[in-house]
Amino acid sequence: MVEDIMQNIEELTGNIKSIDDAINTALAIETQGRNFYLEKSETSTSISAKDLFVYLAGEENRHIEYLNDFMNTGRVSILNEVPSPDFSQSFASEYSSENPGEMDVLLGALRFEQKNENFYQKLAAQVNDQEQKAFFEKMSVFEHGHMELIDGFIEDASQFRMQT
Repeated sequence: MVEDIMQNIEELTGNIKSIDDAINTALAIETQGRNFYLEKSETSTSISAKDLFVYLAGEENRHIEYLNDFMNTGRVSILNEVPSPDFSQSFASEYSSENPGEMDVLLGALRFEQKNENFYQKLAAQVNDQEQKAFFEKMSVFEHGHMELIDGFIEDASQFRMQT
């Protein structure tokens, strides 16, 4: 079984000694997230879930570009906000309790995004440089948006809403 490197955020962020360490760790996390979403988009049986996973993989790619740009320039670049598509109607009509595996994937994705949000919040709290702080706070906001999107899917499918 592969170890969940996000299990202990305190330990993970405690091992980060420089901005390069932080960016490299974030790049690894975002790359793993992208790969996870791409894999799930290929195995999902729901068209709407496939679309959601493809969208989230694209978002992780945007984060990777954003992180690389920050590492190369040391400045926060403009990352255009891309409004998330509204898949909820088609997802609610396609999703059934006959396929609980996809709900498990969505719950896993929700936990992954929550851990990422916590990771970026911790990094923002650790740095003194205001540019770096703003960068990590922005990354945290992106992850929170992903949580909201996934949570909306879960709510549409199950009438359950997590308090975020």
